[in-house]
This record gives sequence, structure tokens and C-alpha cells, in this order.
Amino acid sequence: MKRDLKAKLSDLQHTGEIRTGRHYAENLKAGLEDNLFPGEGREEKTAFGFCYMRELLFPLTYQHGWSRLSGIDSCCGTSLALSARDDSLAGFNPRESLFLDIETTGLSGGTGTWAFLIGLGWLEGNSFKLRQYFLRRPAEERALLSHFSREAERFPAMITFNGKIFDLPLIQTRQILAGLRHTVPPRHLDLLQCARSLWKKRLPSRSLKALEEALLGIKRFDDIPGTEIPSVYFEYLRRGNTKNMRKVFHHNVLDILSMVTLLERVSLLGTGEMVEHPAEELALGRLCINVGRIKEGLSYLRRASANGTPPLAEEAAIELARFYKRHHQWEKAASIWQIAVDNKTANPMFYVELAKYFEHRQRDYSTALSLTEEAIALLKKCPSASLGSSELSIPALEHRSGRLRRRLAGATRFS
Repeated sequence: MKRDLKAKLSDLQHTGEIRTGRHYAENLKAGLEDNLFPGEGREEKTAFGFCYMRELLFPLTYQHGWSRLSGIDSCCGTSLALSARDDSLAGFNPRESLFLDIETTGLSGGTGTWAFLIGLGWLEGNSFKLRQYFLRRPAEERALLSHFSREAERFPAMITFNGKIFDLPLIQTRQILAGLRHTVPPRHLDLLQCARSLWKKRLPSRSLKALEEALLGIKRFDDIPGTEIPSVYFEYLRRGNTKNMRKVFHHNVLDILSMVTLLERVSLLGTGEMVEHPAEELALGRLCINVGRIKEGLSYLRRASANGTPPLAEEAAIELARFYKRHHQWEKAASIWQIAVDNKTANPMFYVELAKYFEHRQRDYSTALSLTEEAIALLKKCPSASLGSSELSIPALEHRSGRLRRRLAGATRFS
């Protein structure tokens, strides 16, 4: 009976009616060669076995959205250092930089998450080369990571989007688990950090997709959502399904190409070109002042204050007045507060700052009291205007009002 059962199982295996793990492994390899990217993929031998990669070559004249890839060659290290708040990027050279983007089996990171697709991109002559390492099966991870590590070591700078928090730490974790030295680029430019510095006030989201649509002229069609990517890979491992896996590869290509054109946009903005919105002027003003480029920073803040609409224009005016106050340029600061009050601003901060100026600098207690009472009235209409500031609370202002009244009464007695 047992022999008959074994014989039947053997016959079913030979006819393909049932499949073993070996059959699935062979089908996965055949699926890559025959269905995934014919003519584009290849195997590379390493000290730890074979790994699979795919390579694409884009001419620098290639148009991605509103920009060509050639724009990367004009990127300026000092302008990138400004938005990244990283002086080490001042010597940035786009020809010595590696773009990195990964696709993973989960978004939480940790030791249980694989980076099954590692996308790299770099300039090579008059082209942009894009390479994708693909984990065909978990057993090839060490070979894949070793080949990636050797390639990454050639570049003194790395460019990612959220790579400081997610991509690179995840790869480093996998390298350590595989017994390999982990990759630590000498310089790392994270474009998400730049986006948060430059467009926080302009855009409600700084995701790569939001930046593509708002700033880069890119609208993705038939793109696979990032949340579905892990399940696509597991489906590939179980059944060798390559149809949706091709969409994952394409998604990764688009991410890297968008990082190239986003890098150009960040660089241009840092040099004062392509400044299209008062929110960008406000961001640049703050960044320039923080690094000591005072004249340039004040110019941006004035433009943001003049060109913007509330509340952004008022925020720029507050920033400008704060600078003058910090440097004891009281008349310049007071003129900004006075203009806002004359324009009937609903922000009580302007009234309070101007009241303090008249009380402590001009000894004009009557005007200071009037401004303080206006601030109290505004806060009673809109309590949320205090924004959690103890100085702008009604009790604090009533205390100030009482003190000013006493000073006025004392001045009247002695006059």
C-alpha cells in the first residue's frame, strides 16, 4: 500500500499535477527569465552565491515631468546644505552621489522586514544608470547585500527620501544579520528633510507623491499603492506571480527618477531660483538667518511679509520683527508691529509686543494700556489666538493692564 502511494505521488510529480518546493524554485527563476524583464535582468556571482539585478540606462535628456535628468549636473552643494541644514554637503558633487530607494515586506522596519528590492541610481557619462537588486528567494539575501555593499562603497554621498529614518537603517540591519559590514555613507542627503524645511507651509503633505504633483509636474497612472507592495512580493514567493511584481519595479524606478528632479528643484530654490510662493520665501528667510546669511534672509522675510496672505504674511512679519528685537533694533521692530495694528490684525501678539515697546522704551503708558486692552478684547473673541502662550493669556494681560493703570494713576498724582 505504501509503495503504491509513493508510486502514485511520483507519477503526479512527473506529470506536474503536484509540485514540490524544488519545482516552485525552478518556476521562480524561469518566471524571472521569461516573464519579468527579458533581456534586462542578469545574475551576478558573489562570494555568497548568485544575486539577480536589472539595469536601465536613461539619457540625461530624458524628460521626467517638467524637468530633464540633466538638471542634476547643475546642483549646488551650498544650496543643498542650506535646506538640509548640513554643512558637510557644501562639497556635494552630483557625479559622486548614489540615489537609493528600497521596497520592503513591511513599513515598520525591524529584524523581521526584508528589503526585497534595492534601487540604485547614479550618473555615468551622459546617462543616468538605474540598477535594481531583487531578492528572488530569501536564501539569496546575503549575496544581494554583499554586491550592493561593494557598489555603495564607491560613492562618497548618498541621496534618499526618508532614507535616514527608514531605508538605510533597514539595510544596515539586514547587513548586520547577514554578517556583513554595514553601509555608512560619508555624506547623506535626505530629500524628505529638505522638503519639510522648504514646503511645510506651502503643501499639506510632503510625501513624494504630493511633491511630484505640486512641484515636479508628475502624475502617476496605474501605479501600485505602497501599502500593497508587501503582499505582491509574498504572492510572488508563494506562486511565482510576476505580473504585479513588474508594477513594483516600475514604482521603484519612478521613485528614483523623481528624486533626481526633486534634487534639482531643492538646489534651485536654495540659490534663489524658482521661488514661486511666499511660503518658500518664509522658509528660505529662516534658513538663511540660521546660517548667518542675514541680509539675504531678511530680504526673503520682507518679501514673504509683503507678498503673502494671512496668516503666512503675519508669520513672516513676526519672524522679521523678532530678528530686529533680538538685535535691539527697536524702531524697526516697532514699525512692523504698528503696521499690523493699523491694518486691524486679529493676532493679539502684535498688540502685546507694541504695548511692551511703548511701556518699556517710550514710557507711554497710556498707549501701552490701550493696546493691551485691545489684545484682551481680541482674546475674548477668540481664546484660541493665545496658542498656548502664557504671555498672551487673558490673566497675564489683565495683570499687565492693572500695572499700567497703577502707573498712570501714579503719574497723575505727581503731575
